[in-house]
Amino acid sequence: MYNPAKNRQMEKSKLDQWVFRGYFSEYDKKLRLLASEMTAETWNFDGQEEYSILRKYITYTFEKLRDEQKNITDDTKFEYIYECENCACFNTGLFDRNWQQIYFYCEPNEPGRDQKWRFQNFFNSYTITYKPIPANKLRRPNYFTNPADLIFNVNLSITPQWSHILDDSENFNRLPESIRILGKSTCQTIILGAIERIRQRAQANYKTIVPQWRKGKIQLLAPLFLTNEKVPDLALVMSLDDNGEKYIGHTCLTREMAYNNARLIARPDSDWLHP
Repeated sequence: MYNPAKNRQMEKSKLDQWVFRGYFSEYDKKLRLLASEMTAETWNFDGQEEYSILRKYITYTFEKLRDEQKNITDDTKFEYIYECENCACFNTGLFDRNWQQIYFYCEPNEPGRDQKWRFQNFFNSYTITYKPIPANKLRRPNYFTNPADLIFNVNLSITPQWSHILDDSENFNRLPESIRILGKSTCQTIILGAIERIRQRAQANYKTIVPQWRKGKIQLLAPLFLTNEKVPDLALVMSLDDNGEKYIGHTCLTREMAYNNARLIARPDSDWLHP
């Protein structure tokens, strides 16, 4: 199976239920080739499995397209995930060095296999024309309709949800140990100071706050510099309240988690969120 042994007990992703991606080493080679065909980009954090970001990107891109396809009842359904008797394909949302779109191409799997399809390769807009697929009509995932949702409004305040950030043990343990040992009250004071500083930085450069896709909606990521002013320790996840009058700080993510969520929309153009 595609998943490494350490992950065999995990529930298969929607993509792995749909397609057999090949054995891990086979798929890894194809990811390496794909990465070489795109503009220079780092696809894993130090110490992580090679192309871990790219693997997750492909998986979540398929899931987003599948979710969009659920709501389509007319003959445009194939534009999200194309399937016919001989092949299947979807738009990865990625581009090669010549700005041609890249597609995930499959052919029928061997009889008796769990998945209907077997992944063959990544093709660009030119090479895919040799397949019976209307590639020019295959849609990229749509993460937003209003571009304003991607921009942080510096005139609004930020109200952290302390019950999630400090009282939830998983979230609390994401804080640096040097901060945690000071107690929750001191942690709260330090985080509030970091939030105020980042609001000031956002006024000077709106790119400081980065959009992400999480739990079916657009949210914003603010870097929290808790132990130094050069590398953020965490990213605060924010979204507008129901009245659009302030931001709610829901939780804190590691930079790795934040980057994976942000990369679904676009490669983050920031000075802090990068592998």
